[in-house]
This record gives sequence, structure tokens and C-alpha cells, in this order.
Amino acid sequence: MSAQISALRAVTAEFGSLKRLWALCGDLRSELRLALFFRVLQSFSLGLAYGGVIQVATHSMNGVPMSFGWAMQISLLMVLSLAGQLLFSYLSVRRAWDASFQVGKALRLSLMEHLKRLPMGFHLGRHKGDTATALTTDVSIIESFLSDAMAKIVQAIVLPVTVLGFIASQDVWFALTFLISVVTALPVAIYIGVKFGSIGAERQEVQANAGAVMIEYVQGIRVIRAFNQIARGQEMFRAALDQFRAISIQMVLLLTLPMLSFVIVVMLGVPVVAAASGMRLDSLQPSTLVTILMLSFAVYAPLINLVAVLERIRIADASLGRLDQILQEKPLPVIAGQPAPTSSSVSFEDVSFCYDDGPEVLSHVSFDVPANSMTAIVGPSGSGKTTILSLLARFWDVTAGTVSIGGTDLRHLEVTQLNALISVVFQDVYLFSGSIKDNIAAARPDATQAEIEAAARAAQAHEFICELPDGYDTDVGEGGARLSGGERQRVSIARAILKDAPIVLLDEATAALDPSNDRALQEALAELTRNKTLIVVAHKLSTIEAADQILVLEAGKIIERGTHTELVSQEGLYARMNARKTDAKNWRIT
Repeated sequence: MSAQISALRAVTAEFGSLKRLWALCGDLRSELRLALFFRVLQSFSLGLAYGGVIQVATHSMNGVPMSFGWAMQISLLMVLSLAGQLLFSYLSVRRAWDASFQVGKALRLSLMEHLKRLPMGFHLGRHKGDTATALTTDVSIIESFLSDAMAKIVQAIVLPVTVLGFIASQDVWFALTFLISVVTALPVAIYIGVKFGSIGAERQEVQANAGAVMIEYVQGIRVIRAFNQIARGQEMFRAALDQFRAISIQMVLLLTLPMLSFVIVVMLGVPVVAAASGMRLDSLQPSTLVTILMLSFAVYAPLINLVAVLERIRIADASLGRLDQILQEKPLPVIAGQPAPTSSSVSFEDVSFCYDDGPEVLSHVSFDVPANSMTAIVGPSGSGKTTILSLLARFWDVTAGTVSIGGTDLRHLEVTQLNALISVVFQDVYLFSGSIKDNIAAARPDATQAEIEAAARAAQAHEFICELPDGYDTDVGEGGARLSGGERQRVSIARAILKDAPIVLLDEATAALDPSNDRALQEALAELTRNKTLIVVAHKLSTIEAADQILVLEAGKIIERGTHTELVSQEGLYARMNARKTDAKNWRIT
């Protein structure tokens, strides 16, 4: 009884996978239906060829002479068969591929739209190579299934069913003989489906891991070479590939015998039919016998191909399951009911925060930043400075308390609304592959060339850009690798200037720059922050002495606040930090 229940569950899972993949097509299902219909017509066109061959064999068996007219009719039938197969195959493939690529495009776009609304905790807790594999390999597998495998399933079912119907019209007992081998092989096919389902998902995860290791190796090649870790990096990549190879071989070894058994059981139907024919020679006309024997291959060949398609169903389902893991992640909620911000002031009210279930990073933090003012945040590493900026940009939601802009809780703002209010300049600048012009215009895609150049001039970047071989059309390389750190930083500031958001967040923007670049960046930042609300995290205290207020953090709490002059006179942590800065000016290497 348990074996029968398992078999039923396997069949249900197979149909469930197909149903989910079909539902994924949405409005494009009509296109796919048409593609499947053309594949059915292709199968019928193939049937014309069988019909022509059967006619020739039948006439030969009956000793009927072949006239010229009859020969021409058979030739025409064969030509129609070939033309029909080519035409309907083309129409089917064209519709199916076009629809599948549109499904893939829509799926990738919906994934990207969902990913941008997920909290940073999701992205940081997941290998970026895994996400890249989901967007590329997993979606491609689904595209391939919809464009090719689904049509093969229809063809593998329609052609045998049609032929069996024809055989049944000639002789019911022969049709039942055919069914014996098919029914006998069915449990084997179910077993294969179950095994594919159990190992297919694991294989996809291992493949994704191999892709992730490869991406990490390529992106980290500079560090790997600098620390002479090339051999170790290659070993990690080789180990990931070996793991993928091992599970692929395991899958082949696990399924070779069942698949071979299925083929043998199905193909045993041919000698069974031949034996049944021999037992009924007295009651059958030779032409009927020849017809049935020839059509037996039209029944069994598509069924054998169906087993190979079962693998693709399960692998596509495994890929869909991996995409489901992303789509089921909850985005940051947006609560309706509050008006849009009326100013660029910022307020933290009794904010506490911890990453996932870890310890508190911020504890009961409260402060106000008036519009068009500058607030600096300083403190030891790990005190929570960058976390404050991240919460204001709503990379995460607060664990407790409220962060608001212009009196509006961030949780009441759509992503696009919040993004329009804030520009962020990070210490580690990332530029996208493409030209300098494209990277600056990313802040405002409809910006004119004159506006882009004006932003670059304000960011002290126009001069070095014009010295490059292709000027604003110079390709920056992946991540901006073809530019220096200072140049990348100035391009990012030009991008922020072009965006012209009322609130600017600076995260250690000048921490690791040489004096000449630092001076240029200070001028660029002065242009960026003119008439803006500025919140800056800095280690260089000289850059924040003019701040309207300075917040000193330690262990996630604000322990001091005030102007530079006020804090220096209090002889607290800020005063000690300032004293160390003064002492450092006298350092010498001896």
C-alpha cells in the first residue's frame, strides 16, 4: 500500500511541477498553446510519412502493380509529410522560443524588482554568486524547458496515443498488446521521476555553489595574487567543480539502470507484438500485420524520449524552487497613511537595532538633524556609525524606535520616494561596467551631456576625465577598476551632485586618500553639500570641525554631543581622539 501511495505522490509531483511551470507563463500561455498545437500538427505530418510507407508495403504484399499515378500520389504524400514537418516545426519552435524568452525576461525583471526591495540582511547573508546563478542559470533552465522540453512531452504523448487509436480501429487486441509493455514500464518511469526529484535539487545547489566560487575567485583575483593565494583559490574552485562532477556522476549511475530497464521493458513490446502477430497469422490479413508492426516503432520511440524529458521537468522544478526561495523573502513593508516629508530634517527617536538575532549594535539612540545643517558621527570602530547611515537609507528596519525624515516615518515611504530624498557616498566606491558618462548619469538617466559635465566639474572630475583617451566615453572596467581610488570617488560624487537629493550621507568618503586627492574631494564635497542636510561619518576629525553638531558613539550609544569646541573642552572620548590626532602630526619614521 505504501508503495502505491509513493507512486501516486510521484505522479502528482510530476503534474504539480508541470502545473507550476505552466502557471509561470501567465499571459504567454496562449502563445505556448499555439506552439504545442503546431507540434501536434508536426506529429500528424510525420504520420503521413508512415501512411505512405504503409501504403507501399500493403500494395506490395497484396501484389497490386504500382501505376505511375499511384506512385505520384505516394510521392506527393511524402513531400507533404516533409513540408508539414518542416513548416510546423518552424512555427512551433518560433512561438515557443519567443514566448520562453519573454517569460525569462519577465521572471528576471520581477526577481530584480523583488531583490531591490529586500533588506540588506538578505543580500549580505547570501553569497552574491548564488543570486547571480539564480538570475542566469536557473532562469535559463526554465526557458529551455518551456521552449523545447514541453513540446517534446506533448509530442511523446500525442503521437503514441494517435497511433494506438489507429491500431485499435484495426484490431483491439493488438492495441491491448501494446499497452501491456507501456503499463509494465510505468512503475519504472515513476521511480526515475522520484530519483530525479531527490537528486535534481541537490545538483542545482551544488552547481550554484560552483558558480559562486568561480565569481568570488575572479572578483578577488587581485587579493589572491597579492597574498600569493592563487594555488589555494584554484584548489577551492577545483573542489567545487569536483563536487559538481561527483553529484552529476552519482545521478548518472543512480539512474542509468532504471532508465535502461525502462527502455528494455518498453522495447520488449516489439517482440511481444511480433509474437502475437505470429499467433494470429490465420486471422489477419498480411497488410494489417505489416501496418501494425511498422507502427509499433511510432509508439515506442517517443515514449523512450519521454524519459529523458522527465529529467528536465525535475531540474526545471528545482530551479523554480530556488527562485521561490528568493521570491518568498519578505521585502521591507511600506505602511500607508502618512503624508510625504515636508522638509529634509532627520530624526532618530529611541532607536535600537541588532542584525538578525545578534547583539544590539545601537541602543536607545536619539538625535535630531535640522534641515540644511551638518551632523558628524565619530567613534571607535564597531561603535555603530555606519549602521546609523544604513538605517537612514533603510537598508534595514530598526529593531525598536523610529527614524523619520521631515516628520515622516521611513516605513511610510516607498523605495522610490526615499531614494529621491537621499544621496549616499560610500568609502568603497562601486562603479558599474560602462562609460564614465553612464556611471554619472545613473543618478538621472535623462540628464543631458551638459548637465553631466556640470556635475563632473563641480566634483573636480572634469579635468582628469578629459585627459582620458575617450573622455566621458572611457570604459571604467568592472567596479571602476581602470580608475584610481580618488578618481572613482570623484565620479561617485559627480553622480550624487547630479542626483541633487536634499539629504547627503557620507561614509568615510575621504578616509584613505592622498593629500592632493583629499583636497580635490573636499572641494567636491563642499559643492555637493551646499544647501543640503549632511550627515557624515569620519575618522579625520579635521574634516568635521565645522559641523553644526558632532555625535560621539561608543558601543552603540551616544555618549557625547556638541560642537568641536564644546567637545574638546569636555575632556571626554572626543577630546582624547582629537589629542591623538594632534600627536600623530609629529610622528616620524626613524
